[in-house]
Amino acid sequence: MNPYQNQLKDLYLGILCNYPEFAQEKDAHLQYDFAATEWKELRSAYALENIAKTGSSFEKAKRPLHYFAPRLTHSSYYDNHVECNALQLLQYSFENKEHGINCLNKAKILAECCLALGIYARGVFIHPFSPFEFDSHVVCEIFDEKLNKWVMLDPTTDGYFVDENRLPLSMLEIRTGFLTSHFQTFFSSTSKAKNLPKTQNRNENINLYMLKNCFRIFFEQHNGFGEKNGFVCLIPEHYSILKNEELNRQYRIENLPQEYRYLLDAQEKYLAKTNHTQEPIAYSVQSLYASPIG
Repeated sequence: MNPYQNQLKDLYLGILCNYPEFAQEKDAHLQYDFAATEWKELRSAYALENIAKTGSSFEKAKRPLHYFAPRLTHSSYYDNHVECNALQLLQYSFENKEHGINCLNKAKILAECCLALGIYARGVFIHPFSPFEFDSHVVCEIFDEKLNKWVMLDPTTDGYFVDENRLPLSMLEIRTGFLTSHFQTFFSSTSKAKNLPKTQNRNENINLYMLKNCFRIFFEQHNGFGEKNGFVCLIPEHYSILKNEELNRQYRIENLPQEYRYLLDAQEKYLAKTNHTQEPIAYSVQSLYASPIG
């Protein structure tokens, strides 16, 4: 890690250490829809069962993660004009380098593919502390019955995070690992690396990126086919989501690069849909990371 990266690491970690705990006001009850009629078409159109094969939920989810990741071109400034469901998004972007999509849509594709396979899956939005950012990130979490825990999968980078025992980690565990200086690193879905410290060094950019963005965590309330408004939030104590969103909206309007000014209307529309009009409820960590089964 070069001196500049070390400075950024210290900055991001310092912010996290000043906001280590989440406010906890209410238990969350997320919805997981395994009965959507579209799942049959999705399984058939992309041979999901052949791709996923057999094994634990984590083992089965890793295979579509790796299958789709290199076949979906990334575009940070994609304008979200395609309906946000796996069938429409794959029709638009699958193996089409001219039709890049962003992390939100990649996570939606993976989550819906997992749900179609009977795996508990959800979209997870992770955000940095600073409102003066264009960047945040969206990943997917699946619940593995064998491990009895949630696991984060990132279809943008085609991998996940592991600890020193190669145990795959949830988004909450990743955040906690940074806070406690516990060993963890990004791990490619196809990696067979035996030396984890070397893997950590090789992936320091991704590790740093995740450190920046794990400040606050939002979850989709409804996890099924298509997009429905509604998020459940893990909010750091004494932190104002409303103030952050107001400042971020103004920053985006004033600083959008000239070559992307044509996206301003699309960005305003997206922010109007996702931003809050009052401080959101802070939901409990325990309720969001408990087993969804039973």
